[in-house]
Amino acid sequence: MKFPRNYAPVLLFALFVSALFAIAPSPIQGQSGRAPQDPKQKKPEIVPPTTPQPKVRTPEQIPQNPPKKDDEDTIRINSDLVTVITTISKKSPGDSLNLGREDFEILEDGVPQEVANFTRDADQPLNLVMLFDTSLSVTQKFNFERKATAKFFERVIRPQDRAALFSVSTDVTIVQDFTNKVPLLVNATKLLKPQGATSLYDAIYLAADYLKAAQGRRVIVIISDGGDTTSNKGLLESLKHAQQSDVAVYSVYTGNFGFSQNLRDLAGERAMETLATETGAEVFRPKATPGTQGETTDEQSLREMDLAFASLAEQLRTQFILGFFSTNEARDGAYRKLTVKVKKSGFQARARAGYYAPKS
Repeated sequence: MKFPRNYAPVLLFALFVSALFAIAPSPIQGQSGRAPQDPKQKKPEIVPPTTPQPKVRTPEQIPQNPPKKDDEDTIRINSDLVTVITTISKKSPGDSLNLGREDFEILEDGVPQEVANFTRDADQPLNLVMLFDTSLSVTQKFNFERKATAKFFERVIRPQDRAALFSVSTDVTIVQDFTNKVPLLVNATKLLKPQGATSLYDAIYLAADYLKAAQGRRVIVIISDGGDTTSNKGLLESLKHAQQSDVAVYSVYTGNFGFSQNLRDLAGERAMETLATETGAEVFRPKATPGTQGETTDEQSLREMDLAFASLAEQLRTQFILGFFSTNEARDGAYRKLTVKVKKSGFQARARAGYYAPKS
């Protein structure tokens, strides 16, 4: 069969199109790019898009931002815990001191408060500053007062406790810084020397400052006749500072108690009583002599001093630490009266007379 001459281009075009169809993929292959799958083969599951998860950072990688308001409120609430060191007296020596939180009642300005914290003295370290009057007025009693003080440290200080010794004359000197090592405290008593006048109120103020940051019970013990002659601070100012530092101020009165009124410093006695009553402590009055009267009399005076210190040590071992958050939320810095009672009969509680509310 012959084709017309002018048909050659048409034939060539037809052959070109046929070749294209011969090499073109099937419709199914053109859509998937691969051969059709076996219908029995499991189809892949469709996983929905998920929300991107945040990266986990270690504490070191987390920036230290300043506390938010809620955090500041939490810190403030924790700082508003009012602690009340309470000493228990027993009517009968045989009574057990097995008292619990439910046995105590706290009143603030006459309003009952819930006891939030409760611990025994054995659970809390003791932080004690001894203020030893080294003025010239105590020269005649100096030796047996010093010996009794050394025995007191041996009797009271435990490994978890700390004590410091201040010399109180015209100036207030730290003879021994805070330590729990009894030999250091005993040796420090040997360094005391009578000299100068008496700055007792200054010493109380400084000791309260010294104790303020200590964790646990805070106690000042004064060995003095209570007289003050050279302080820059007054009694009430020092008392307020002790109250704000949550310090109990005990005293061992070394004046001429029991003798002629002319030989006694009544103002000094009253000052020590005020400090003790307002901070929940006590004044001990050993029956000491007016001065050195001979070896036998001095030995008796030493025994009396030692008995006073023994009573003080016993009190420090029979304390409870109570804590509460006041129902009065005013942060006005006002003074609030406290009363602590034991619900069980046969016990009497002694605690500080009040405290100063926090101030914003």
